[in-house]
Amino acid sequence: MFIAYIAITLLFGLLVYLLRRHRAGNLALLLFTLCLCFTSLEAYYRFFYLKSDGMGRLMKNFSDRYYQYDSHGLRASHLPLSRTKDNLIVLGDSHVFGAGLKHPAERFSELLAQHYPALHVVNLGLPGWDTKTETAQFRKYVGETDGRVALVILTYFYNDIEEEATPADRARDPSPDPPAKETALDHALQFASKYSRFVEMIYYRLGYPRLVRDRLGQIQRFYSDPVVRERHLATLEQFRELLQERYSARLLIVLLPYLHSESLLQQTKFYQMFEQALAQGGFDFISMQPVFATQGVEKLWVNRFDPHTNPFANRLVANAIIEHLNQHPEVLLTPRVTP
Repeated sequence: MFIAYIAITLLFGLLVYLLRRHRAGNLALLLFTLCLCFTSLEAYYRFFYLKSDGMGRLMKNFSDRYYQYDSHGLRASHLPLSRTKDNLIVLGDSHVFGAGLKHPAERFSELLAQHYPALHVVNLGLPGWDTKTETAQFRKYVGETDGRVALVILTYFYNDIEEEATPADRARDPSPDPPAKETALDHALQFASKYSRFVEMIYYRLGYPRLVRDRLGQIQRFYSDPVVRERHLATLEQFRELLQERYSARLLIVLLPYLHSESLLQQTKFYQMFEQALAQGGFDFISMQPVFATQGVEKLWVNRFDPHTNPFANRLVANAIIEHLNQHPEVLLTPRVTP
């Protein structure tokens, strides 16, 4: 498609030359100038733009350069499990994967590996995984391993409950923000985005976000809904039981707050509500919200368009885990039993 942009630009350039002695040449010059500007912007965003973006679809150049996948389809997973060392498994979504990070070494899982050389640290993370999916993926990648699993760190983000919600739950817990309707312009720009990286960049940053703004409000309501919340806690409990019964391993949950805006980060009561539910269920967890709240989102996110945790935030997570394990050394001393 980009070749067509170049061809059209050259065509108008030819028309400028052919009509240079006529009034129509002014119109041809205007169209040539517009085409040249558009083609230049298209070339920049298609071939040179290199920045991470939370929408995912706007970061192809970034992901092509920095995201390398191993034979397991993961990013530096360090699979298979070790048979000579105890294994520490970090499980989660895009935050564990290292979305927005140029190098896997910047992830907190790699920082833990540096701090605990006696442990083999495995990273099981891919963008889009929720708690139920993470449980299934853990079974897939770990399965009937002979390796000893000392600890599983489940990195929890506050949209993991969404996978638990049924259509009935969604009808019962509508978003407080009325959903925006797609207009004819939305459809036109979405179609154009398939063929233009420049249009895609502008639309999915400025126009599209309003269409999904209600989703966050609904997710927050799910945490207030006792039916959905208890179903979600049951999923976490099933995973904890699997770790205890099959691997004699403990579960440590690391709660990551929203970094989309300062106001979302500072919603302490919202985060504490779920923390209290975890405490009542006897879960071992670390909440990063109090730590992150003292820093502010601009120090923690990758950039204003990508609210994933940056290298500094990953160091804070690693430090919090290390401090927790120092205070609770028994977590890494789980008694071994034959599966």
